Amino acid sequence: MKTLVTAALGALLACGGGDTTPTDGGADGSLDGSIEAEGGPVTPTVSTWLGTNVSADLARVDITHQLQPFDTPPNQKDANGYPVAGASGKSSTDIGFVLPSGSYKIAYVGTGTLTVSGIGKLSGSWTQSGGEQRATIDITGTPGAFGNFLTLQITNAQGQTVTNIRILSPGFDYASPPVFLPSFITLLKPFRALRFMDWEETNNSTIASWSNHPTSSSFGQSAYGEPWEHIVELVNETGKDCWVTVPEHADDAYIHAMAQYLRANLDFSRIDAARASQGFAKPFEVIVEDSNETWNQGFTAYATFAAIAQGNTTKYDGKYTGTFGPSWMTNDAALMKVAQVHGDRLANIGNIFKKDFTDHASVVKPALSGWALGAGFSDASLLFIKAHYGDPKSYVSYVALAPYFATADDTTTGSLGALFPALDQNITDMLPALQDFAKLGAQYGIAIAGYEGGQSITGNTNLTVKHLAQLDARMHDTYVKYLAEWKQVFGASLFMHFSLAGILGMPENIYQYGFWGSIASVQIDPATCGKNLPTLTGNEDPKTEAAHCPKYQALAEQVP
Repeated sequence: MKTLVTAALGALLACGGGDTTPTDGGADGSLDGSIEAEGGPVTPTVSTWLGTNVSADLARVDITHQLQPFDTPPNQKDANGYPVAGASGKSSTDIGFVLPSGSYKIAYVGTGTLTVSGIGKLSGSWTQSGGEQRATIDITGTPGAFGNFLTLQITNAQGQTVTNIRILSPGFDYASPPVFLPSFITLLKPFRALRFMDWEETNNSTIASWSNHPTSSSFGQSAYGEPWEHIVELVNETGKDCWVTVPEHADDAYIHAMAQYLRANLDFSRIDAARASQGFAKPFEVIVEDSNETWNQGFTAYATFAAIAQGNTTKYDGKYTGTFGPSWMTNDAALMKVAQVHGDRLANIGNIFKKDFTDHASVVKPALSGWALGAGFSDASLLFIKAHYGDPKSYVSYVALAPYFATADDTTTGSLGALFPALDQNITDMLPALQDFAKLGAQYGIAIAGYEGGQSITGNTNLTVKHLAQLDARMHDTYVKYLAEWKQVFGASLFMHFSLAGILGMPENIYQYGFWGSIASVQIDPATCGKNLPTLTGNEDPKTEAAHCPKYQALAEQVP
């Protein structure tokens, strides 16, 4: 559901583990996972069970990672996407609705010419310093409207090049700026784990060779997601558990390369120090997942895995022999074949990761895809693993589902007074399905996790009311009930909200595809946005209420 807007805008927006019981606690056996330090415990600043999917409007200091690649022909680009000597090119990005107005420092290396136009205007002239050309550009943000472009033009004469372009957010200097905006890091503080599904562009991914993975030295966006150096650095800096996905076309060579990259670049000393500073003693985990929502026919992974099953109908027979439901799910032989392929792949992925993590194999926690409508799909995967590998809990740390809540239809979205009771009812109605997953977890001795979750209100009907609901005090109360139901069924088992932050300047009509951020933007102050939450009438302008964050406030309150 949320994937339509994230697929369209993901390029602009540019992990927890399974014990053998459905809940988990601290390394020392404490349920809050806090550290006992000399002189008393360190006060935790992070939830022991709550994480977030990573997506945000303004994550990094250098905005060039959010820009479109240069339009230079591929055979005239260097390995990092810049025009080679004597070639030229243009990068033009519709990003005015994302960037705040301000003075941005710009720099490049080379003797070619770089011009800036559109929403960016050069202020003064270029000067040479520190081995690069430097200048300042004034960017005019255009919140609420598409069609306002930041354009960079490279013109190279023979023997000239322009490379290593940087555009630094207001307030940052050329000398060794941080990778991430401090405001982005601040938003992450309450969360135990980070899921990088969006940052990896997992849904409908076509990447098949690790040699094509995005790198930080390349200019602009990649169809394959954000640079892996940034994913790793974010984990190293914050100490959060790291939840990654293996793309659907990954073969064993890809999986080995991915595992080896993570093992080589995750800095366990930095991670441990960051966790200690947050008063969080639970051991660090790398959760590894096979693609995303493999049951979902709206994504290409389903067809990819169905084709694998068709190639070996003896191994993947689609017969379900378990006792979970619903029957429409388990009687669908094609779906059960996909579940069997998914179980096979995940067991193999987990084995490879554990082998390549060598002395840190214990941090690897494979997560099996689950469909929140019923446990049958997951059980089919687990039964396949049991038949072909052995005890499933030796290969699966989590069965993960996404229990979103919303209204059943638009008959209750005409007013806030009708919408919130409908949300409460939907949360109550999902309880039997959650209990079914708890039964599944208990049967196999495997923890249940939420890979995504939260409200999932969509649709163009009554859009203003739906938007205002995201900013109303009653949404905070709804989230409190929702999270309490999760803990009632699963205890303090890992739950990953979808997602972190939205885009403050998003044109209003795009919200028909969902209100996915827990907070409107990285630009909103989490220290104040949860205070004095309003009870709205439904007639307000959402833009005037955007500084309120009832969802984020409810999530942040899960810190012990």
